[in-house]
Amino acid sequence: MTSYSQIPAITIGAGVARTSLGTNNKPSESQNLIEFTPYFLNSGAVTAAQSMLLATEVVSQSVSDILPKRVINAPVMSGLGATFATLTPILQAFECNTKLESGSNDIIEVFGQSQIANTVAPIMGCELHYSDSPPAKKQMYYEKPNNETSSGTAATTVAGNSITINGGTMIQVLGGELSSGTVTADEGYLATMQFNSSNFENSQSLEIALQPRSVGIGALNSSLCPKSSTRFNVGMGMKPTTTIDTALVLANALTAAGSFIGFVGYQK
Repeated sequence: MTSYSQIPAITIGAGVARTSLGTNNKPSESQNLIEFTPYFLNSGAVTAAQSMLLATEVVSQSVSDILPKRVINAPVMSGLGATFATLTPILQAFECNTKLESGSNDIIEVFGQSQIANTVAPIMGCELHYSDSPPAKKQMYYEKPNNETSSGTAATTVAGNSITINGGTMIQVLGGELSSGTVTADEGYLATMQFNSSNFENSQSLEIALQPRSVGIGALNSSLCPKSSTRFNVGMGMKPTTTIDTALVLANALTAAGSFIGFVGYQK
């Protein structure tokens, strides 16, 4: 059978510091951390031109082969004017298949971090999904760059930060997010993200469409992101040491730049 445990939501501060959300003692019978699901919200009145672009990281001092597990969540987009609506994206679970020892007291810790500082601190928690059966699939690992990159304002390709993977064999997940800065009326966000590497097993393209966001007219306006831009079951082989270059391709020019960042999920 499976079980669900929670690391209750706390504020992670208004800056960009990596903050522990807390720990969870796994159920004694559990032999598998199946997946984790971050959840988050703004802790008070949101600020125009400040999107919430948040990272979540799962670690453990007692489970030796768990790292890395660092992902980017879909953004809560900023708006325009003194009053505007916001939308918290739907929940997104990230598969782990991490082997745990039955009868042990393994402790899982989760961290939250803002990629962009906010005037009002975000709140983040995390759900952990366990099973009392051993994993039937390979473990998933997740890695991202430390920092986001400005999108710029031109309809062009913008180089992002790179991701280096050691000991991986197969890319299975691609994820990328673009958050807004100052929103401009009638100016939406339409873009793709590329994952390029000479260390992949072949030259097939890995370019995913990011969730489009439209913006209406008027001085009080919102840009809403309903879900993440994550793709699964990719199946791209790679060399033992692989460097992946990310890039944003903006389809339309922007008056004000946003921020973007990608991540990958892989197996060893």
